Amino acid sequence: MTISSSSLSKSKVVFGISMIMAILVSFNLNVGMSDDSVIPRKISVTMNNKLNDMQLGIRCKEKHWDSGFKIVPVGLSWTFIFHPNPIIFRSLFYCSFTWSTGDLHYFDIYDAKRDVNVCTQCVWDISEKGPCRVSGFGAPMCFPWNN
Repeated sequence: MTISSSSLSKSKVVFGISMIMAILVSFNLNVGMSDDSVIPRKISVTMNNKLNDMQLGIRCKEKHWDSGFKIVPVGLSWTFIFHPNPIIFRSLFYCSFTWSTGDLHYFDIYDAKRDVNVCTQCVWDISEKGPCRVSGFGAPMCFPWNN
C-alpha cells in the first residue's frame, strides 16, 4: 500500500485545522471562565437620589435602547443592566436628570472609554452638584454635568 502525496497533504490540512480549532476552543474556555477578564459579561448601573427632599426624574438612552422616564423618590435608586458588546467596546449610555426646581442636566452615566476597567456594578450618587461614582476603582469620583 502506498500513500499518495495528495492524501498526505489532505491529512496535514485536516490536522492543521483541528489544531487551530482546539486552540480556539481552549482560548474561549479560558476567557469565559476567568474572573478578571477585561470584558465583563454584564454591567449594572445604579443611580441613587441624593437630592435634598426632591424626587429625581431620570431618562437614560443608548443607540438602540430608551429607558423611558423614571421617577426616583428621595433616598431610593433605579438600576438598569446591560450586556456590553464583546467585540466593539463603545457602550455609551447617556441620561437626563430633572427635579422640581426645573433644572435639567445631562451626563454620560456609562461610557466604555471611561468605565470599562473601572466598574461592573457602577453606582452613582446624583445630587444638585453633579453625579459622583461611589463604586469601582478610584471611587468616590465626582464629575461635572455635561454641557
